[in-house]
Amino acid sequence: MGSMTRGSRPRFLVLTLFSGENEFAACRESVDRQSHPSFEHRVFENLSKSEAHARLYATIMDSRESFDLFLKLDADMVLADVDVLTRIAEVFRDIPDLDHLVQGVADWFTETDIVGVHSFSHRVRWRPNPSGLFTDPDPEFPGRKIVVRHPRPAVVHHGENPGPFQAFYFGVHRAMKACQARLSPGEQQPFAARTSWIVLNRVWRHYRRCADPRLGLAIRGADLVLDGQLPPTAVDRQDPSLIQAFHREAARDPISLRAGLESGWSNSVRRQRRWITALGPSMACRVLARSVRDGATAPVRALRKAHMERLFRRRGHRPGEPL
Repeated sequence: MGSMTRGSRPRFLVLTLFSGENEFAACRESVDRQSHPSFEHRVFENLSKSEAHARLYATIMDSRESFDLFLKLDADMVLADVDVLTRIAEVFRDIPDLDHLVQGVADWFTETDIVGVHSFSHRVRWRPNPSGLFTDPDPEFPGRKIVVRHPRPAVVHHGENPGPFQAFYFGVHRAMKACQARLSPGEQQPFAARTSWIVLNRVWRHYRRCADPRLGLAIRGADLVLDGQLPPTAVDRQDPSLIQAFHREAARDPISLRAGLESGWSNSVRRQRRWITALGPSMACRVLARSVRDGATAPVRALRKAHMERLFRRRGHRPGEPL
């Protein structure tokens, strides 16, 4: 397909993975309301985590002759306004070599922006990905990737009204990414471990502020992973051990649930030690090394972030200017 030019109308394919999320109706409505003149929405329902992502990425690669741009919009994500697709298309039009755009989403669980929602050009390709945990690998592409962690105006609202099981699974999934003890060294991702642990700590702080029982179930799900009480197969929503654990925890009254969580999470030092123990010695060393490296490069990344934010706020910027 040809490159996009000012005034062109790129054709968008929005792809959604649905496994019972409460926000799905709002997600679908937010897509239907988009002002962008040319888009299609496809939904993949009730598949395993790995199968769903494999189908989604295969669809993108098989549809590159029919669509210019692709948006992976999970069923618990709601587009913030009617012009989101148009604004994303403008970014790709103004930066011709952009192939992968990652934008932060306004997340209910943490009350912060977390990464994120992914948009792709038609030039991206994926290799087969065997991992059941990290099913969102970066594609291969000839151009550039841009990450905007705090887009303003907001692009997507995430997890605004989760059901109890959805919240429980959120905590389980994040904790599996935070620990990774059962993955081989080649599969482990230290940066993902640290960022997922930060997310869980923010969920805990949100829970202490508002005592929403769904947040308590998210933290309890993380607890079970930290303590090694769930198998790796619990990464799939349909896993019997995951479902059984949820029903057991959801039956507890909110007061006793909170009291139990306080003992393991209220002390930050104890909380950190639990995580390090769950990581295991080798992975803990790798996470520490990554943290040191990120700390050393923080000033450079801050300048890069400031420049990127100016780039996205400025109209009429030169497409070729470096990021």
